[in-house]
Amino acid sequence: MRGAIIGLSGNAEKLLAPAFLTAGHEAACLCGDLLELEQAGRLFPRAAAYEDSETMFSKEGRLDFALVRCAPERRFKAALRALENRLHVICETPFCFSSSDLEELRGLASKNGLVLAALQPWERSSAWLALEKILNGGLLGKVRWAEVQLLLPGPAPAGGITAAAGWPAFSMLLGAVRLPPTALAARLTPSPEPGGAPGDSAAAFQVHFSGADGFVHLLSGSHAARTRLAAAGEKGRVDLDGGILRLDINGVPPETILMRDSLSDAADQPERLAGELRDFSLEIEKKLPPGSGLRNARYCVKLLKNAYYSVAVKSAAVPL
Repeated sequence: MRGAIIGLSGNAEKLLAPAFLTAGHEAACLCGDLLELEQAGRLFPRAAAYEDSETMFSKEGRLDFALVRCAPERRFKAALRALENRLHVICETPFCFSSSDLEELRGLASKNGLVLAALQPWERSSAWLALEKILNGGLLGKVRWAEVQLLLPGPAPAGGITAAAGWPAFSMLLGAVRLPPTALAARLTPSPEPGGAPGDSAAAFQVHFSGADGFVHLLSGSHAARTRLAAAGEKGRVDLDGGILRLDINGVPPETILMRDSLSDAADQPERLAGELRDFSLEIEKKLPPGSGLRNARYCVKLLKNAYYSVAVKSAAVPL
């Protein structure tokens, strides 16, 4: 398929070209700022380059899909314009911060017979697959408690760490608890000024479920990228800390397993992105059920929106 890449920042140089090649797609055009286009042009010499998406959409007539990976606050508009131009869309997360925006995208995709999908490459890591096997096998029993810690190196991302890392952290938590969330309490540090843009470098959330409690901690300025997920039920406990998985099940000696990778590694590995692009193609070809590429999206958006609301009203818990 012929695709447009909207947004070329971050690790685009080592990630996009091998991922597109592995997935069997052509990057027909690129959209980004001038410096990004100059750098990416070396990797995609045959791709047309545009500094704005409106010009790209008006001039490019033979595109199948758009990969949206621009700044989080610009992704909703970019995805909407791509869908309006009859393109399938796959987005880095988060690509919207309200349920109404998500439903607008989903409604337009459905109306035009298009696929809308979210990139969640951590679900392709051996660490996540091992965790899923434990949860699917019922080894923990009913999960009553879960916690996700996501640490990022360097300064806080533009827009705050909640905007940058809240979606993957919430999705991991939902994947562990496997219940719909009912309420949320949030704390952002520093807390945004009334009417001001978020710039949080750390965040803590308590997510209430019917019969379970979940906790998420986000931190920038760490010495290294690190993701930890722990969960416990009446039969046992699992702790996935980086690439080390610890399993303690009732009646079985505790195990410690060294994984090939970690949840933090997945975002920088071209083969994970290629896998997401292949499944995106399968959904377009109707070989996967509709909505397969929007795992946990509805609840992730709800949690993000209500995280900011909880902080604004200084609420102990905001019902979802």
